[in-house]
Amino acid sequence: MKENGCYIIKDSFFERFNDPYLKGNKDGNRPHYFCMKDPNYEDLFWVIPLSSRADKYRDIVSKKEASRKPCDILHIIKVNNRENVFLIQDIFPVTEEYISREYTINGMHLLIWKDNKIIKQKAKNILRLINRGVRFGITQPNVLKIKEELLKDIKNAQNNCR
Repeated sequence: MKENGCYIIKDSFFERFNDPYLKGNKDGNRPHYFCMKDPNYEDLFWVIPLSSRADKYRDIVSKKEASRKPCDILHIIKVNNRENVFLIQDIFPVTEEYISREYTINGMHLLIWKDNKIIKQKAKNILRLINRGVRFGITQPNVLKIKEELLKDIKNAQNNCR
């Protein structure tokens, strides 16, 4: 998996981790998830859902900015000449086993270069808060539980290779 790349997640992930608040792939049609590597676990990746409904989230971003508060939970960006929003508050972990395929546009793997440092910094801030038990709303998935299960899988796979 390439960091900054966008991917489609397998249905089996959402079936196994049946959290009602995960931003599912809508029968394989969710546009994509932005990928970043976990700094502590080589085989663990964090993915951020990307939504084409930027208008829905623009008010939240504007209100935060107007009150001079950081808006780390969302990030609006143009992708393929359309405004999209990274739903950073909905970040969740996955392993390569659950990646269906690269998300492509015109046969090219979509890699996010514009604002990728900003997006990653916001994601790191959100992950720090999540790891401290902060919740951003009642619809936040239990990503720490998912992470724990995935780390068990990684450890079991490593033990089976020995």
